[in-house]
Amino acid sequence: MKASRLIAVGAALAASLVSGAVRAQGTELKVSMWVPPSHFLVRDFMHGWAADVEKATNKRVRFQFLPKMVTNPIGHFDAVKEGLADLVFISHSYTPARFPLTRFAVLPFGGNDAEISSVAVWRTYEKYLAKAKEHEGTILLAIYNHGPGIIFNSKRPINSLADLAGLKIRVGGGMAADVGAAIGVTTVMRPAPESYELMAQGVVDGVFFPAESPVSFKLEKLIKYATEFPGGLYSDSHAVLMNPAAFNRLSKDDQAIIMKLSGDSMARRAGKAWNAAGEIGYKAMREAKVQIAKANPKLVKEVREKTEKFESEWIADVNARGIDGEAVLKAFREELKRAGK
Repeated sequence: MKASRLIAVGAALAASLVSGAVRAQGTELKVSMWVPPSHFLVRDFMHGWAADVEKATNKRVRFQFLPKMVTNPIGHFDAVKEGLADLVFISHSYTPARFPLTRFAVLPFGGNDAEISSVAVWRTYEKYLAKAKEHEGTILLAIYNHGPGIIFNSKRPINSLADLAGLKIRVGGGMAADVGAAIGVTTVMRPAPESYELMAQGVVDGVFFPAESPVSFKLEKLIKYATEFPGGLYSDSHAVLMNPAAFNRLSKDDQAIIMKLSGDSMARRAGKAWNAAGEIGYKAMREAKVQIAKANPKLVKEVREKTEKFESEWIADVNARGIDGEAVLKAFREELKRAGK
């Protein structure tokens, strides 16, 4: 055999061996989370989903949860887009101007159950709004909602809007910030992981959060009062995103597995995790003697009057973008009924 032929055969064999080794090793995806590893969204939701993907792909796809986040919580959309991480979740409320279409999902009094709300949000967004490409530059795996928003504070019971006057409240941004401004509190916009420090140092008097958060951020001994609203004072939507280059490194079969385990299924998993964590939150609050009260009818009416404008404003905004806002809201509310069955 000529030398050139031997070289070619050797090169082909070496390439085959390298390719086989790569296939045997699989693909490791780096995951950046901006909440602590102990937070249920990491521990239960994301690790659970990742384990299912690894099992379904026979570990051809594996996940490395990074010990430190690659950037601050607000920067995670750009981080996954630019490839600093392969997989993240984001809070739409941290950069609301980027994701105006998601506001339909987080309006006041929108829903009492995170699982039902999350499934309905995903189905509606995928059908009516995904084509607008708000998450362009990433692979959108799912959108989900957290549980109904509650007013937590360390100062006094909230029986009327007058009781909110002078309170400084930490919010993440987005709908929570808009609601806070509408009902007369002084809003301090900071990412969720900063909440303990803000309350412990007296920078804020309270927080807007769902029921799980007193445990997730160790606030149960700092708050004294919790005021609930039917359907929640507000909500927040999250998105799970993947870097396109990382996705394209996977085989077509493994891409299909990831997408099958995402979407509706992933939204439902996230919602269930929120509900379960919420029950733990209520237990911790009761043990810490937090006074938990349902907003009285007068307060609910006052809040409705101050916040009802957000729905019409959203409809007008998306109509101007060529989307039928009323049809989207109608579909979302129908999905809430279907998802609850």
